[in-house]
Amino acid sequence: MLKGILSFLVILVLLTIAFVIGSQNEALITVNYLIAQANLRVSTLIAITLSIGVAIGVLIMLVSWLRLRVQLLTTQSKLQSLENNQ
Repeated sequence: MLKGILSFLVILVLLTIAFVIGSQNEALITVNYLIAQANLRVSTLIAITLSIGVAIGVLIMLVSWLRLRVQLLTTQSKLQSLENNQ
């Protein structure tokens, strides 16, 4: 429980720092995509890349958590069947 709260606070502080830094950068820059080009403010680009990074991190952690959950359920069912056979 404490680990989750501490992790949440660290993430919240990092996001706050990123948005404060981003809000101070109002210059327009040109971003070249593979097939397009756009003029964005630096703060907008920082927010977009930060959001994409957080989303990718959450997806990777979700896949890992689901794999461990399936492994736990499989192990619990094997243990239950071994206890019933005795």
